[in-house]
Amino acid sequence: SGGAWEYVMGVMLNANNTTPLSGSSGTYNSGFNGLLNDGGNKTDGIDFPDSRYYDTYQYSAGYVTYSQRILGDATGEMGPFSIAKSGSQTRQISSWYKDEAWFLFPTSSWFIRGGNDMLGMGAGIFAFLHIGGNSVPNFGFRTVLAV
Repeated sequence: SGGAWEYVMGVMLNANNTTPLSGSSGTYNSGFNGLLNDGGNKTDGIDFPDSRYYDTYQYSAGYVTYSQRILGDATGEMGPFSIAKSGSQTRQISSWYKDEAWFLFPTSSWFIRGGNDMLGMGAGIFAFLHIGGNSVPNFGFRTVLAV
């Protein structure tokens, strides 16, 4: 499992918990119009889709704030979480197959899942990590259909 990070439509809300963050800055953003974490506002993109098509997460300053997780999206079910070390590398991992598990925080307000950890630690189908919303050429995307 794993092999490539995949974008998913899971995004942190702004500090007032009212609007999804488009990204961390004018350079690192999702392409959707809206607030940026650096205080800016993206206006040259496209509008966010209807909110029923993505999960939103309450604003939180820490990337290990697992109290913000949601049951049903693979972040809520995967605890407890712990620290794993491999040489000089430290990773936050879940109890599910020890896949990497880093939650959202303001400068990295979007989720990616799956992973391709070069150290052989943390990658897997249940791995999740934060990103600023920017595109990365070797990332894919994941479509999830729910009833």
